[in-house]
Amino acid sequence: MTSQIKHLSGDDVPKAWRPTWAVCWVVELNGTVVAGPYATEEEARAVVEGKEEPRISQTPAP
Repeated sequence: MTSQIKHLSGDDVPKAWRPTWAVCWVVELNGTVVAGPYATEEEARAVVEGKEEPRISQTPAP
């Protein structure tokens, strides 16, 4: 079970996050989003590396 960083855009972005997030990065574990959205890959990578606490948003937040 490893975390991976995934880039989302267009229809891949959950509807609850659109239109605020047209493009974002998330952290996935076994195909399930466990953290995000993030504006940059670096923010998502910090979560994977344990430097930042994971954040999961069900509503748009820039």
